[in-house]
Amino acid sequence: MIKRNSSIHLVVVLILITTAFTYKNGILEFVKQIPYVAYMAESVFRITITVLITDIIHQIIVLFYRSELVGRRDNFLYGIGHIKKVLFALYAGLLLLAILNISLEKALTTLSLLAAAIVLIAKDYISNFINGMYMTFARVVNIGDEVSIGAHKGKIQDITLSSVHLLNEDDDLIYIPNSVVFSSDIVNYTRREIKKTSLDFEIDVLAVKDVVEFESEIIEGMKEFHANIKPGSYNLKVVHITSEHIKFKFQFLVIEGTDKELERLIKRRTIRHIVKLVNERTEKAIG
Repeated sequence: MIKRNSSIHLVVVLILITTAFTYKNGILEFVKQIPYVAYMAESVFRITITVLITDIIHQIIVLFYRSELVGRRDNFLYGIGHIKKVLFALYAGLLLLAILNISLEKALTTLSLLAAAIVLIAKDYISNFINGMYMTFARVVNIGDEVSIGAHKGKIQDITLSSVHLLNEDDDLIYIPNSVVFSSDIVNYTRREIKKTSLDFEIDVLAVKDVVEFESEIIEGMKEFHANIKPGSYNLKVVHITSEHIKFKFQFLVIEGTDKELERLIKRRTIRHIVKLVNERTEKAIG
């Protein structure tokens, strides 16, 4: 559908450019007859053609680019779209100079005096822009990936020129500046070959006399989901022991192709079951 729309868009823009060049003299003569804008007719024509050519290049890339991410939004196409927006903003600036009848040389001379101030004011935005473009084209993360960025964990909804949009498990949309993402530790759960669910918890040391028995109780509480979990993938690890508590890590593998919503349900039910077991065993140990 996207490629079809790009094909139609490309044909329309090509027709516009062909028409513009065919009737260039007539168009310029017409514009020069309009009061107050005659002086900028040539500039407006050139900027318009430049905008259309930029749009053509963008549509050709979209049309012929083959994404590796079938059925998902692609970072590369989003990056190209961001570059097009930046170029259009520059063209808009040039058009404004043409309207104000200010030469580009004069504008650059004036701006050079303000360059240091502009850099200081816009340094955060520039940093976010550069980091965002790097992440987009280097594919550090992709739109749709399940990731952990610093203290935040969730699914990437979008990567813009200024921030990464992350949807967490509570359905909260978190906007993280690109500079923060770039400087943070990133764990990409989607990229790993095996999608293993890990649950960490602690229990009173007196409440567990047999780890194998405790593991069996946890697995028994998940029997309604056994068809969706890879056989033999259940594993209860002892991570750390103190005089008061044992820290466990319970892991299992969901069968490939399982619906994401079902994965979340399995994890949620398992957590609740473990909490129930921990409370029951703790009460017995204390009582």
